[in-house]
Amino acid sequence: MFKTESNISSDVNYKPYIAVSLAIFGWGLSTTFVDFGLDFIAPLPFLALRFVTATLLISPFVLLTKYDEVKSLIKNKWVWFIGIFEAIGLTLQYFAQVDVSAGLSSLLTMLFILIVPIISIYILNEKIHHLNIIAIGVGLVGVVLIITEGNLSNLLGGSFFGILLLLGSATGYAFYQISASRLTTIEKPDVNIFSLFFVVMVIISLFSVTSSIIMNLSDYSTIQSGAWIWIILLAIFSTIIAFTAYFESTKGINVNVLSILLLFQFLIPFIIDAVYLEVYYSIYEIVGSVIIVLAMLLVMLIPVKAPAGKIPLNKG
Repeated sequence: MFKTESNISSDVNYKPYIAVSLAIFGWGLSTTFVDFGLDFIAPLPFLALRFVTATLLISPFVLLTKYDEVKSLIKNKWVWFIGIFEAIGLTLQYFAQVDVSAGLSSLLTMLFILIVPIISIYILNEKIHHLNIIAIGVGLVGVVLIITEGNLSNLLGGSFFGILLLLGSATGYAFYQISASRLTTIEKPDVNIFSLFFVVMVIISLFSVTSSIIMNLSDYSTIQSGAWIWIILLAIFSTIIAFTAYFESTKGINVNVLSILLLFQFLIPFIIDAVYLEVYYSIYEIVGSVIIVLAMLLVMLIPVKAPAGKIPLNKG
């Protein structure tokens, strides 16, 4: 079960790490964009319009240049898994945040780092490296320190149903990551990232628009003009750039490593607040941030995964 190789390839491809850095930055910015945007729009329409806008922005380029590949990807079940699981994760998180404290909501959502290694064994046949286990524990300690600020009561507050929804959200995110890695390393290692992004966005848009209309169609009539700047920023930086960069990173980085690296998106809003808003943080938040960075450094020591398309499949 545990992978113990100690040889680290000297021929390191930095492109996937640059890509995941862009994804982390884009998704980290989403917290700030959403915080400002929710002053002008209800959560579910915000979620839906984010993906619809991103889809429309990239549609001309993809449909004019990659139409045949788009048709092929629509028929691929793993592409549908990517879109549906991401939509489930996002939607459940939006619903649950109303009934669960912010601290507990953040912690439960991050539990995808515990789920990814388990399901990757069966879907990707990826072994769990011992450094990955250590990094998971270290990373979660850092997250807890940040969101509690030394006071565990910050984790209290929330309905049992809300907690279940957030666990469902974390599971959705985990299967999203596994499905993306499966597609780009086994099913279609030569897939065009923009074509993949387009099809996934169409699936998420359909899911999120339908969900928001079913819940409350009248929410769309209350959208204020000030919402559009945040919708567009989310569509460009936190959707088009972040998702395409993430899909690119899955081609060269083990999904178990990626799940730990994504913890850094948790720190982006803190950095923005400290640099631009001159917000001062407690020693717990500072130490927690350092610990998360340490977890990221630990997984960077894990040997690079096999080349795309070379991962053996389970036959059982």
